[in-house]
Amino acid sequence: MQSFIIAKKELKLLIRDKLTATVLFVLPFAMILILGLLLGEGFGQKNDDLMRISVLNLDKGLGLNNKPWAEHAIDDMVSTPNIKVEIIQTKELANEVVKTGKRAAVIIFNQDFSDRVNECSFLSTGVNPFHRDGIYLEKLQVSIVKDNKQPATSAIIESVCQIALLRIVMPWMIGKAFEKLGDPEFIELLGKEVSLPIPPSLRLLMPKEKIPLGELLELASGKDVVLAKNYREKVGQGIQTALTGQFKNYNLTGKSWASLTRSINNNETVKTLTTFQNDDGTGILKRGAIRYQILVPSFTVMFAFSLILISGWIFVAEKRQGTFIRLLSSPVSTPSILLGKFLPTVIISLFQIFFLLALGKVLLGLKIGLPTWSLTNWAIALIILPIATSFCVASFSLLIGLLSKNETQLALFSSVPVCLFALIGGCIFPWEMMPDNAKTLAFLTPQGWALDAFREIMPSSFDNTTDFNLIWKSALVLTIMGFILMCVTWITLERIRFRSS
Repeated sequence: MQSFIIAKKELKLLIRDKLTATVLFVLPFAMILILGLLLGEGFGQKNDDLMRISVLNLDKGLGLNNKPWAEHAIDDMVSTPNIKVEIIQTKELANEVVKTGKRAAVIIFNQDFSDRVNECSFLSTGVNPFHRDGIYLEKLQVSIVKDNKQPATSAIIESVCQIALLRIVMPWMIGKAFEKLGDPEFIELLGKEVSLPIPPSLRLLMPKEKIPLGELLELASGKDVVLAKNYREKVGQGIQTALTGQFKNYNLTGKSWASLTRSINNNETVKTLTTFQNDDGTGILKRGAIRYQILVPSFTVMFAFSLILISGWIFVAEKRQGTFIRLLSSPVSTPSILLGKFLPTVIISLFQIFFLLALGKVLLGLKIGLPTWSLTNWAIALIILPIATSFCVASFSLLIGLLSKNETQLALFSSVPVCLFALIGGCIFPWEMMPDNAKTLAFLTPQGWALDAFREIMPSSFDNTTDFNLIWKSALVLTIMGFILMCVTWITLERIRFRSS
């Protein structure tokens, strides 16, 4: 009962000041909103996250297995490890995303693409798509809309396109050429071009040194048309069989890259194919912008720990007025004092966390959780994690307030956990904008653990998975940190009571 009386008094002191309420609730949301409007689409994201192969498929024809060649090309890109492919819906959208700089380039497979690939051949009558540096895109009715301000990224996207086209066009041409080896036209040409020497014993019958292969087949068939045709087919089959045996590592009849190279499908390859989504948000507030998935958890964690300063102010005020000494001299036990001062900070911290998350969800389109989450998953994300964070915040604020003798000391002691730890923990600058070893330093701070867990429950468009082991680990570490701080606070308060008695 004594703890609740103290808690009620502390809670009134914390919430009666309008400026305090503004700092706790209005200021963090205002900063989130302002930064969300000022920062660009790529804020807090690695270059690898932003690098996507954008494709517009207008292909109307059919190719291998009655499937448009454009789909074969897209499948090839998607099957390449670590390549993210997205589908652009219209040509107008393709031009817009490049013009506004949201995409460095968009690959467009025009409606005659499949027809042009079908015409590719090593024969003089076919289309030769190759040149020194790859494939003539215009010959295959492929175009790339580029942003001239992003030449390096555009070049990478074009290289991916070139490789994909090589892997669909080359096997197709080789497979068709191999089939031609058995065609009557090829055997007839071969019969004219290849001449075999006549043994000396037969030169009395054939007074010449060589005889064309075609003429020899005619003699062997006794000028039987059907039999001659049969012999020519066997010659074609023999050539194909010999080449197949000579190049047994390859399936020369295969017309796809996987078939030609006898590749084994790698089922472990993560295929990433998405439809274009506007990550820059909509409306005046840029609602749904991907940067809010970073800003909201960052400022939620940073301002949760700002309670250290506000709660510590009550300690300092009580010390200045002498009420703290009278409280220590009273028969109220140390656990009751700690609990009474601990509960209000926990309550306000929890309310602040849920307030910012709710505003982010309603006004900013913040994505929290996934449709696949179970009730247990939601409980971990929205109950256990906030409670662990608030427990650590309250324990920290008690220790800082107890150690501070005046407002100056409070400002100095609280600036480290509030500002410096927030900077190191990634609340001010996202880890994606820091060196690789910065995240290691972040985990030396409670803000780093809390932020890592809160960002995990707010998926981005690039990572739609949730690591609940990480959330559990973060909640456990925050609880352990809070417990250690609470124990230190208890011991310190007992010593102060002993000296003052």
